[in-house]
Amino acid sequence: MEFREDYQKVAERQQIFKKKFSTHKITTHLLDTCIIDGKHQVIIKCEILNGSGKVCATGIALEREGTSKINKTNWLENCETSAIGRAFRALGIGDNDNYASKEEVDKAKDKLGEVERKENISKGKALTSKAKKNAKSIDLSFITDDRSKQGLVAMNNGFKMIGITKAQLTLFHKNFDQEGNYPTLLDFMSKYPTEDLKKFIKEKFSL
Repeated sequence: MEFREDYQKVAERQQIFKKKFSTHKITTHLLDTCIIDGKHQVIIKCEILNGSGKVCATGIALEREGTSKINKTNWLENCETSAIGRAFRALGIGDNDNYASKEEVDKAKDKLGEVERKENISKGKALTSKAKKNAKSIDLSFITDDRSKQGLVAMNNGFKMIGITKAQLTLFHKNFDQEGNYPTLLDFMSKYPTEDLKKFIKEKFSL
């Protein structure tokens, strides 16, 4: 999502308001306040009155505690500012193409960043969960006490089925057998105890 950088601040709109509408007045009203999931939420309406006391423009805003950096402590004040900014725009003050104020856009950026952060965390958890689920489903029953030629062939085929290559096994074997108890990979696969071999495979390949 893209944001333009040329939105006016509410304070800038207010300066224009004072010059062009010197007889007008700004009033704000707290329409609603409540607590949702332990967080305060407020709705504020701004009305701009002309010299005769007639409402000529309105703006409404909703803010919730903690939804942006400023809303961690100043959600009420921020809500009022947003409502005033929208009322100014309704009065015709501000960029022709931009209804939102700079404060509202900055707030939207904060919210978007928080949403993206939560989505990334959620995706990470999902991938981790999926990996664990797949790991649980990996069957190492092809590693048996049968270390005959036929048994070793079956073991080799089993490794291929789960994506473990001979090169990987050779590397892990060299790093593991520093004392040289099993000089070759064949020695290791032929003589290493079955349950210990399964544990070795699970640990080295994070299964």
